[in-house]
Amino acid sequence: MTATVDTGRPLPLWYTLPEGFRQVDLAADPEERMEANYTALAELCPDAATGQLVASALAFEAALGRLVEDGLVHFSSFVLRTDDDLLLTGICQISVTDRPAGDPHLYPHSALRAHPDQPDTHKAVVELPSGLAAVVVADQAVTVPGTLFGVEGESTSAVRTATFHLAFPRIPQAVVVSLSTEVFEAQEEFLELATLVAAGISFTAPTPAREPKTAVAAAHSPFG
Repeated sequence: MTATVDTGRPLPLWYTLPEGFRQVDLAADPEERMEANYTALAELCPDAATGQLVASALAFEAALGRLVEDGLVHFSSFVLRTDDDLLLTGICQISVTDRPAGDPHLYPHSALRAHPDQPDTHKAVVELPSGLAAVVVADQAVTVPGTLFGVEGESTSAVRTATFHLAFPRIPQAVVVSLSTEVFEAQEEFLELATLVAAGISFTAPTPAREPKTAVAAAHSPFG
């Protein structure tokens, strides 16, 4: 599947995901997607009122729409069981954004400089199969509006996020891969998973012989 920017040029971007990821179809009809979310929530929360389920589905669709406007090309949730029998759950997002023109090898360093130094934040430049990447691992408190669950007020949740920034090699664009989780007990497994997903990014179309046999997600985004 191919998409184009305003100039009409295709943006090549392929990715692979390990098992345990459930992808949201960003190209689906919004109404059908909301109905599917409503049905899934009703099964997951059988005691929830209809108004709560509707509010949750609407809030998710609105948030997803804003992310797509900002360059989101992939959104999924993941559930994996660790060797210690913990359930590692979270969210995966892949987005495309503009970057300054120039040497793509310098972009990861500028991306790190642009990220503020904060407590519980770790920054580094790492080498991935697709090139150098800036990685930021940060802990933060995320406020969840009550409207997401059809109730008044809001709640706060502690989240650990691992974000990778990689530059497209020949165009002034960058891809941002971000995984987040609330399961702090599985820190090592979470960082390994985030690195595995970031390592699955490619700016070159894969050949059948090179496609990982364990990959379960279609290996390309709307940009390639």
